[in-house]
Amino acid sequence: MNDDKFFFNFNNQPGLELKKNEKDININPKVSIVTSYYNSKKFMWQTINCVLNQTFPFWEWIVVDDGSTNKEDIDFLEEIKKIDDRIIVLRKDNEGLAKGRDYAIKYSSTSYILPIDADDLIEPTFIETLYLSLETNPNASWAFTNSLGFGKYVYFADEVFDSDIMKTRNQITATALIKKEKILELNGYSVAKRYVNEDWHLWLRMLSKGYFPVQLNYYGFWYRRRENSLLSEVNDEKKEDNKLRLRDIKNEADKIKKRVVSVIYINETNQDINKEELEYNTFDYSGLKFKNKKEAVLYIIPEIGFNRKLQKEIKKKYKKNDIYIVSIENSEKSQYANRQNFERYATIYNLTTFLERKNFKAFIEYIIDTREVKNIYISSQCKEKEIITKNLKEFEFFNYSNSNFLYYFNIIKYKVSKFIVIRAIKKIFRILLKNERMKY
Repeated sequence: MNDDKFFFNFNNQPGLELKKNEKDININPKVSIVTSYYNSKKFMWQTINCVLNQTFPFWEWIVVDDGSTNKEDIDFLEEIKKIDDRIIVLRKDNEGLAKGRDYAIKYSSTSYILPIDADDLIEPTFIETLYLSLETNPNASWAFTNSLGFGKYVYFADEVFDSDIMKTRNQITATALIKKEKILELNGYSVAKRYVNEDWHLWLRMLSKGYFPVQLNYYGFWYRRRENSLLSEVNDEKKEDNKLRLRDIKNEADKIKKRVVSVIYINETNQDINKEELEYNTFDYSGLKFKNKKEAVLYIIPEIGFNRKLQKEIKKKYKKNDIYIVSIENSEKSQYANRQNFERYATIYNLTTFLERKNFKAFIEYIIDTREVKNIYISSQCKEKEIITKNLKEFEFFNYSNSNFLYYFNIIKYKVSKFIVIRAIKKIFRILLKNERMKY
């Protein structure tokens, strides 16, 4: 939402450090991550950390060396294989990104495909929230989150999905969770000509079949914008060639004859339901066996915000405990107000951003069961606390208040800081300009 820019810190990139090390974990994968790799060592260490730090460990990662030529980059792949048993490295001749992905998909063992480039980043809950969104929306074909651009360009990408806009402008990044059967039905990514935006091409082909996505309403994906990135080359330097490539895109867009309606989780419009639906809806997680190393603590609150008391409490506990915070209510305020500070010590799930309300109680039971939660704290300010606490044997209520003063104070502080910086830059520019004029 509009206030996100006042609170979001782009320096808090995921994957700057490795927080999980489960090399010997024995799991049955549910998601296949696929990466086409070509001389891509430089930033991949951070992508690796992002994958290893996922809250959902049920993945396999197939990295395809698409004919790398640099010895250091090739040797790096040998080291990757030793990091985790879930990582598989394959090699093939260079044929481009699209065929590299298709090659990885050919060797995947699960029903869900998650493409990620070797320099992009994902938030720790990225795979888990996408997986649960698709599991609870079985008729959808793929799911994606809002995204951020960082590096050469810095921006928020949280536009509401619209199949009509998709005909002329791609709204979705490559990194989404996709049903493999749909990709195979459409003959994969390499149907697109080499260096065409193969992701957009695939989305258009899916829309022409009437297949629809789920849009999750949080910033789960970080897209690295580099000076010499492939997309930068296509958009900035090769405009004539790009016209020909966009012609192919238009051909696919023209095949979309009907508007496609997607599932969109937007806080302000998330639907209300009756108590019976909330109380009895469930989803199956029986095959998911987590490996829990610390005692887990769960906090259930209305919304993330400025509550210094809770922040101090979890800061004291996080070294000895795995801490989970679940927020369950809609808000007109930014969900990123103080969220990144909480995320230093806890895993955050804002349920309104990736689930229907009828699944909220089921998700809480899922967290309690899979993480073997022993200590549960529920805000007495939660509107649906009676339903949430039903059948829970042990829990405690606590008071949770979100400071409106601190919310708006931080917005004012941001605006003032930007205003002062801009004024300082303008003043420096005027001085430099004056000095240049004096030379002549």
